[in-house]
Amino acid sequence: MLTLRTCYHFGMTTRSVRIPDEVDSLLVDAAEAEHLSINAAIVQAVDNWARAQRHRAQVRAITTQVMAEDAGLLSRLADA
Repeated sequence: MLTLRTCYHFGMTTRSVRIPDEVDSLLVDAAEAEHLSINAAIVQAVDNWARAQRHRAQVRAITTQVMAEDAGLLSRLADA
């Protein structure tokens, strides 16, 4: 029988991540320079990365929409 255990950490999830030694060294140096804990530095980095990914996806979607809606205008501008 398989038993699953759920741990609650007041709105937080615990994850285990393998980080290459040289990336860990960069992480430790950056965290120390900013007076952050390793955890805070990782949370900040992941948050920034995820927000940037979401922003890029939105820009791609808007660009695709504009190119489709204004294909004729863009073609005329290219010929000018």
